[in-house]
Amino acid sequence: MEHVETLVIGGGLAGAAVAAAAAAQGPLLVLEQGPQVAAEASAQNAGMVRLLVEDPVERRLALRSQDLLAELDERWEAPPSRVTGAVHGLVEDPSDLDEAVAALRAAGHTVAALDPEGPLPPAMAGARLRRAWSVPGARVADPHALVTGLLQDARARGATVRTGLRVQSLVIESGRIAGVQTEQGPLACDRLILAAGAWSGVLVAPVAAVLGLRRPLYPVRRSVLQTAAHPLSHPEHPWCWLEDLGLYVRPEGGGWLVSGCDERLDRPPPGPGSTGPVDPAWRELLSARLLDALPALADVGWAGGWTGLRTFAPDRRPILGPDPDIDGLHWAAGLGGFGVTTHLAVGEAVATWMRGGALPWLRQEDVSPSRSYPHRWVIRPLGTHRGGRLVAG
Repeated sequence: MEHVETLVIGGGLAGAAVAAAAAAQGPLLVLEQGPQVAAEASAQNAGMVRLLVEDPVERRLALRSQDLLAELDERWEAPPSRVTGAVHGLVEDPSDLDEAVAALRAAGHTVAALDPEGPLPPAMAGARLRRAWSVPGARVADPHALVTGLLQDARARGATVRTGLRVQSLVIESGRIAGVQTEQGPLACDRLILAAGAWSGVLVAPVAAVLGLRRPLYPVRRSVLQTAAHPLSHPEHPWCWLEDLGLYVRPEGGGWLVSGCDERLDRPPPGPGSTGPVDPAWRELLSARLLDALPALADVGWAGGWTGLRTFAPDRRPILGPDPDIDGLHWAAGLGGFGVTTHLAVGEAVATWMRGGALPWLRQEDVSPSRSYPHRWVIRPLGTHRGGRLVAG
């Protein structure tokens, strides 16, 4: 039977970041079920690196990732991100981001208040805002460049990457990870890092049921649309997010990437291929929301779009680090809609805790797999703060 010291399941942003950070600790293999890496959630997002976030745990991960991303921009020949700035607008609750603004400023980042009456970025001209914040240091990243670059770094430290091999189940012996069962047979390992995105919950569910553990993870489908060429789109235009409406736009390819941050519980397919089509009814609803919220973009034409899976724990915080109830199992899962924003810090945290170290910026108990999770949580079918519904968790 083939044996590897450390096995990483998942070749997306989380898996690549963990592999790059942990490869120096010993022989490491990354398994990706698809024919290529970075093809699932890592390829389905808009690449915006958010700093102005409300949850304090997500914010710590975002701030650390921002520093690590800046280092990669300096070190790699082709920088994987660029500074574009961002504007966050509030339509209904002007105080919604006050705590996040204060925390970001305390961390040394510039956050400037903008006059809702203008001047604003061209895409937000005429928007009915009650408050607006500019974050000039916000970035846009290239997820594919990040994954391929991180895996290249991991290979340089001795790691191996294997694509086109699906893990069917985890193998537990005497309460610890012994390996996995793949389509091509068993594979033994001493340590396993679960970074399989929407498939993480599927893989761990049978083990958790047998051991009487609760490790809830829920894939949520979200839509992103691409517009046709538009005169206001420019590569240096800041991306814009109407926080309480759950609506964002980012310039891309002469047009705009647009999402209404819709959420629909779904399950991943048995194998690779989680990207899906956009519901035409949702596209029409999004057109109406643009007309109402961002009149400067009311004339956009749609050129395409897709849906992808974002995976959440019920408290919407990631599940990271060693599982205290399954020896040898380490988590890098539940990154939800903030994988691009936080993955570098996730990789550093998981690798640090694997070798028994500690972090000054993140407490392990805040993201522990064995923490207490709510039994009901709110999803937002329309992406807005209002109109959410409780679902069993």
